[in-house]
Order: sequence, then structure tokens, then C-alpha cells
Amino acid sequence: MLATLIQTLVTGEAKGAARRVQRALIDYTIAGVFLAIGLGFLIAAGYIYATRHYDPLYVALGFGGGFILLAVIAVLVHRISSGMQARRRAEEERAAQFRSVAVAAAVATLPTLLKGRAGILGALGPLAAMAAYAIYKENSGRDDDE
Repeated sequence: MLATLIQTLVTGEAKGAARRVQRALIDYTIAGVFLAIGLGFLIAAGYIYATRHYDPLYVALGFGGGFILLAVIAVLVHRISSGMQARRRAEEERAAQFRSVAVAAAVATLPTLLKGRAGILGALGPLAAMAAYAIYKENSGRDDDE
């Protein structure tokens, strides 16, 4: 992903990509407005149909209660999803702290490992493995989360 971003910036396609994103945003906004208007007319048609078969007072109470119920459901879904996101952010923060402690420990033990000729060769193995993993991850097109 980083390689494609750098390639896009180098070839000067960033301006074109920004224009495409802006155009898509405008198109989806227009479609969303028309969808909202269409849903409003469908709700009005349902209300008119229901008032022809039932008492208008009860229909109004039913529609009002239904929309209040939908609002309560939307708030509950938001609270549940925001709680899950907060837990995910906390786990990511703990993982970042663990990584920083691991890096600090590695840097602190590096002088001890590098003493003598065997220490230098011993440090090259893990460094080569980390480089190979980074190359694999860059070329595989998948993240660790997948």
C-alpha cells in the first residue's frame, strides 16, 4: 500500500485521485438526498394508506411510536459499537506500549550481544529474519490482521 501511494505521488496522479474522490463524494451525497426524499414519500404513502383503514389518531400514535423505537435502537447500536471501538483502541494502545518496551529492552541488551565476533553474527540472524518478514509483508498484499 505504501509503495502504491509513493508511486502515485511520484507520477503526479495525486491531484487526479483527489478529484475522483471529490466527485464520488458529491455523487453519493446527491444519491443520499434523493434516497431520503424517496423514503419520505414512502412513509407518507404508508401513513395515508393506514389512515384510510384505521383511525387517524391511532395511526399517528403508531407511526410516532415506531419512529421513537427506531431512534432508541439507533442510540443503542451506537453505544454498543462505540464501546467495542474503545476496547479495540485500548488493546492497540497496550500492544504499542508493549512494542516500545520490547524495543527498549532490545536496544538495552544490544551492546551485550555485540561483544565479540559471535555476538555480531548472533545479532545478524534476527535482523535478517525481521527484514525478510518485512519484505514478505510488503509483497503479500495482506495485513497481519487478516
